[in-house]
Amino acid sequence: MNILITVGIFPPDIGGPASFVPKISNFLIENGHNVKIICLSEVSNNHIEDNLDVIRIRRSNSLPIRWLKTIYQIVKSGKNSDLIFVNGLGVESTIAALILKKKLIRKIVGDPVWERAYNQKKTIESFDEFQNNKHSFLIEVQKLLRNWSINSAEIVITPSDHLKNFVSELGFSNEILKINNGVDITDIKITNVDKADINLLIISRLVIQKNINIVIEAMELLDNKNVKLSIIGEGGEFSTLEGVIHELNLQNRVQLLGKIDNNKISQFLLAADIFIQASDYEGLPHSVLEAINNEVPILSTEVGGCKDLLNDGERGFIIPIPPDKKIIAENITYIIDNKDEATKRADAAKVFISKEYSFLVQAKQYMKIFQQNEKIEL
Repeated sequence: MNILITVGIFPPDIGGPASFVPKISNFLIENGHNVKIICLSEVSNNHIEDNLDVIRIRRSNSLPIRWLKTIYQIVKSGKNSDLIFVNGLGVESTIAALILKKKLIRKIVGDPVWERAYNQKKTIESFDEFQNNKHSFLIEVQKLLRNWSINSAEIVITPSDHLKNFVSELGFSNEILKINNGVDITDIKITNVDKADINLLIISRLVIQKNINIVIEAMELLDNKNVKLSIIGEGGEFSTLEGVIHELNLQNRVQLLGKIDNNKISQFLLAADIFIQASDYEGLPHSVLEAINNEVPILSTEVGGCKDLLNDGERGFIIPIPPDKKIIAENITYIIDNKDEATKRADAAKVFISKEYSFLVQAKQYMKIFQQNEKIEL
């Protein structure tokens, strides 16, 4: 089968789709399928030699030019494809599919309209509030385009019940399937090495909704100055977060590392004592799954699929929404002072994802769906 995958972010970008698409592509190729990927990319990444068949379109192009180039490439590659699997570039993919007279299978991991409005400070509403309220003309047009493109799909796949409900409430009348995000479950050999520092870790796109500034502010409240925070990721908030670190004089305790090669991230996970996710919204973050896989205690908001992972604190520690720096600092101190309890919850989380979030199990479900829906045409 020839499968075309569209996605907005792709390595070396950091984010859920950028983690998922290479893995599912390699799995499909290993099982005899042909995969081509169309993604957006920074100019600095256009020289990258991909192991996969990837067409990179400059993210910096003006929107009309970028849309035209994207639609053209999807139409060009989609002619010989048995299936188009949309992980991003939804409106562009839908327009191209109309030209090709093909239907789409689509994965929904969030709402790009809400995320864009929130990060541009055009709304302070939560994910759910945003869906029900009226906004500016431009935002309402974007919501209409979003609804049209989602409702044009033959099948929608989501990683959480919350997103499944979101799609259903948009009036989607075709099949909606929930398939958990997954990780390659590994055995971790933790060695009890005495060390002075206590390592906190965040792996995330640097955007407003992630509330990373509040975690940095919480660091100032900690009496234990051996607690260090490493932040891996890039995005529009990089310079703002840099300013917060300098303003609070935390340069010796908070590292803003930017982009890190994927093969090096495991080193940070193995050294981490606590993984923090303070976002206002998530679908089901791969970074949290990878932290659990590495048996790192989780301190997280109960947003999206994180609610299932934490299970009211049985498998991690909860940051209430909206996140508060004092409460985050108190939780960090509690986890440090109650290492046995933290380890117990981390172990429970690892057992849980081993049963419910294995990438191999989820990948087989995707492949079965693709094979059942080969050559979907209008």
